[in-house]
Amino acid sequence: MDPRLKYPLPNTIEEHAIEVTKKARWFHIGESPSDCKELIIVIHGYGQSPAYMLSGLHELAQDGRSICAPEGLSKFYVSGFHGRVGASWMTRDDRASEIADHLNYLNKWWNSLDICPSVSVTLIGFSQGVSTAARWLGNGMKVDKVVFYSGTLPPEWTQQKFSLDQQISEIHIVRPNDDALYPIDIHDKDVEGLRLLGYNVMSHKPEGTHKLSSVVIDGILFEK
Repeated sequence: MDPRLKYPLPNTIEEHAIEVTKKARWFHIGESPSDCKELIIVIHGYGQSPAYMLSGLHELAQDGRSICAPEGLSKFYVSGFHGRVGASWMTRDDRASEIADHLNYLNKWWNSLDICPSVSVTLIGFSQGVSTAARWLGNGMKVDKVVFYSGTLPPEWTQQKFSLDQQISEIHIVRPNDDALYPIDIHDKDVEGLRLLGYNVMSHKPEGTHKLSSVVIDGILFEK
């Protein structure tokens, strides 16, 4: 039992678990992943719809570039009992199992794409998706560039150095100046911690709020 939970199960309850088969969705804009020369993977935040998130990134879609967004396995009504539906990657409840389930899912999804090794791959994690993206990298996912946007790194990343793939050339950590959910001191701590571990980390503090911006992403990745 996670000691941080505020609702521990009664002592008389025994917990059990089984594996089940579940369908998971993913979305893309731009070039088909099977035909692209450049691939961007975006891991959405808590309560977001990856489809609507991608609709805000259409400015990044160009010939030869595919932008993909897998959806977290847990879906729920964002407000009340009807209306907009969002997705989540995990909660504190049964945390270790949910992390393992999502890593297995992301690895299976990635392998199903059968991407050519010559394709340039960028991984973007936004908000809650930062932790999921970071854990995926720590699990062996191979990419060329990484963008952690408006989200705190998972605690294990500040405690040990993962054997990340050597082809990762850049790690960008973004904290918009009016981001109310990602404190500036946490951002600075994340940047400094990864630098101390020897990673090539770049800090970005653009104008904006807790929202993934195609303009900011374009400036980081492509306007050089």
